[in-house]
Amino acid sequence: MLMTDSEIREGIESGIISMENFDEGCLQPASYDMRVGDTALLGGSTVETPVAEKGGLVLEAGQFGLLTTFEKLRLAGDVAGHIAIKSYYARKGLVGLSGLQLDPGFNGVLVMGVYNAAPRRLTLDYQAQFCTVEFHKLSRAVAKPFVTGDEQRLGMLPRVDEDYLRTVETQSLSEISESVRRLSENVGGLTTYVNLVVTPFMVVIFAALVAYAVHALLF
Repeated sequence: MLMTDSEIREGIESGIISMENFDEGCLQPASYDMRVGDTALLGGSTVETPVAEKGGLVLEAGQFGLLTTFEKLRLAGDVAGHIAIKSYYARKGLVGLSGLQLDPGFNGVLVMGVYNAAPRRLTLDYQAQFCTVEFHKLSRAVAKPFVTGDEQRLGMLPRVDEDYLRTVETQSLSEISESVRRLSENVGGLTTYVNLVVTPFMVVIFAALVAYAVHALLF
């Protein structure tokens, strides 16, 4: 059963939903908006981005990254959650690439994989409401609650995800576009060289050959 705003609030008060950094302003009619957290890691980078210190996170066109939520969440055995990128950011080209479901027993910060599918850079401000979570009350508690990794329980990015992302060689759309532009300039320069130098030279050679052939026929 999808929980309404009042049911989410009651769930927090009763403890079946535990949420650090809860903000009443993030509570929606039937969901809660999670905010951009303290740390992130961009594809191809070797160091985490201190989002809180910088005041936000910049995703270049075509760039992938991992980020944590400002809220830390713990679900009882009879509550599940569904995640989605907020429509405001989805319309700007932000795509969420994390799993859509939070299983009962989840405990920690959300680690969201996000991709900027727009043709221009996208800025996510620190504590901006970027994704939303629907909560569903189950008819009974699950037999085997989900076990969250130690890093997420402590509010950090999982080490295995960090290690993988650091080894991935990525190229953003803006970098690809710049490469194409430089290639176009090189091709344009080569075309100009051919038109100004090679073509006249070939014309001269051709004219000389024609003149030689005419001379041979006449004499």
